[in-house]
Amino acid sequence: MVDEPLTGKGFKELMLSAARRLDVNKEAVNSLNVFPVPDGDTGTNMCLTMAAALRELDKVRSSSIGESAKAISLGSLMGARGNSGVILSQLMRGFAKSLQDNRTATALQLAWAFQEGVETAYKAVMKPVEGTILTVAREAAKSGLQAARKGAGLVEFLNLATSRASEVLARTPDMLPVLKQAGVVDAGGMGLLYILEGALTAARGEEVAEEAGAWSASPPQATAAEALALAQATATPAKHAAAEADADIRYAYDTQLLIKGLGLAVDRIRAELEPMGDSLLVVGDTQLIKIHVHTNEPHQAIAVCLGHGEIVEASVENMRQQHEALERAHLDLASPDSVVPGKTSIQAAGAAGSRPDGFDHSRSAVSAFPGAPNQRAFLEAVGGDAEPAGGPGVVVVASGAGLEAMFRNLGADMVVSGGQTMNPSTEDMLRAIESLPQPDVLVLPNNGNILLAAKQTDELTSKTVRVVPTRSIPQGIAALVVLNRQLDAEKNQARMEQALARVRSGEITRAVRDSQYKDIAIKEGDFIGLLDDEITTVGKSAEAVLEALVSRMSQDGTEIVTVFYGEPVSDDEAVRAAERLKEIAPDHEIEIHRGGQPLYHYLVSVE
Repeated sequence: MVDEPLTGKGFKELMLSAARRLDVNKEAVNSLNVFPVPDGDTGTNMCLTMAAALRELDKVRSSSIGESAKAISLGSLMGARGNSGVILSQLMRGFAKSLQDNRTATALQLAWAFQEGVETAYKAVMKPVEGTILTVAREAAKSGLQAARKGAGLVEFLNLATSRASEVLARTPDMLPVLKQAGVVDAGGMGLLYILEGALTAARGEEVAEEAGAWSASPPQATAAEALALAQATATPAKHAAAEADADIRYAYDTQLLIKGLGLAVDRIRAELEPMGDSLLVVGDTQLIKIHVHTNEPHQAIAVCLGHGEIVEASVENMRQQHEALERAHLDLASPDSVVPGKTSIQAAGAAGSRPDGFDHSRSAVSAFPGAPNQRAFLEAVGGDAEPAGGPGVVVVASGAGLEAMFRNLGADMVVSGGQTMNPSTEDMLRAIESLPQPDVLVLPNNGNILLAAKQTDELTSKTVRVVPTRSIPQGIAALVVLNRQLDAEKNQARMEQALARVRSGEITRAVRDSQYKDIAIKEGDFIGLLDDEITTVGKSAEAVLEALVSRMSQDGTEIVTVFYGEPVSDDEAVRAAERLKEIAPDHEIEIHRGGQPLYHYLVSVE
């Protein structure tokens, strides 16, 4: 049993137990997604937020509960993922503020801290909705405070708060019709209940059963098998980004980089660099990665790497005189005339545009380069401007090599990999923001579940951060199209937000469980069409749902239908889809691009 009053050591025991309990049940939380789509990630987001808090807590050597609470506040703030993770971080922030001067804490002081955490979390959400994690937290804190004021000790305080959280969670479907329609309780509220249950378990001197594997507050280390695989990878020729087009394209700069960090992702970095050139090799582990690429945009490759970690070694060699206009490899599945005369184009995302190499040479995304004594000379040497471009910097969130390339071509300085299947943390976005030279930065999260984490970055940097509330990839593209480098961040934000009203967003994926949405019955394995976050169409094939969705979206006043096809869709299927869409929307220009996004077969925008 944890001693009272609670010390920093005892608080750490509660937090570790809370994190274990959540981790054991994270898949149960993930399964509570309102829509039966394969991106339910509330449990994962809350677990990753807790893990970040514990890593920071592990650094504390003081026995002060105030210092320990401060650590979890900082860790959760930096590691917050998704709206649920951000709200959890705000609960911890208010909790820590209340205890900042405490060496120890009584049950009553903990109850008041919980109450302040709830108030802080409510303030962080622009339009709080009842029937969510906020409601569960508020009612749990209220019940716990009432008990503590009557003299309850730590165990009784946590027991009553947990019991109340469970009661309120069961009633969340009565507060939110969308939960009742889906037959689920609120996922964030369920995650919070597991956290409270874990803390209560530790307070009683018990242990959480490790049914889903042991919890670790440390970043995962590479196994021997992974190390062997990485070693073998160095002897394997890298896949050339240009292979699909059978084009003999030469790139001017031999670029070699060594980056270090925590939680580095080889696959993610490889996907971001692959569109930039050929002879690509990305090998290493979660803490150190070696990169080799032939590219015409070494400053862009450097910018990508700075978005993931610290560059500790770099070599850029000019292998020949740079050509004035190098063709960038692109996928030409069919000529416009072979599909729909004069109206339809099918191409890899990012291949369109007037720049023959696919990149804007007028900007550089490099802010600082370790080991380069003269940054101006370095930028000039690798093909970038010596001074940052006018106007704001731009950071966007996207997943899929094609989508990431398109956003860069449209003017994004940094692309943070993430989206439906993995929400980037506040720290991920902050790192991208800090890597830019501009003092003003626009952030396009392109997902409603990333908005809060993006907004938190403003208080963590000396730069001015403005978040454009893009909730989908089509909205992000529409916003970036109107970017004007001659205008300041405020005016660009206004232009972008106006552009959002002119685009409708559609998504097609596959149901992961039986469900009911309004009057639509959904079976596991069905294809689902979502229009502006509402399920409108269900069918047995992705193509049939795409046709129905586009038919609904292409109403009077719209002119352009743009479709991004994902990993599950073949090139041939994309060609056939283009042919059918022209029949469905004969007065519209049809464009189909390879987006490469996971899980979502098609993303659709109509303007």
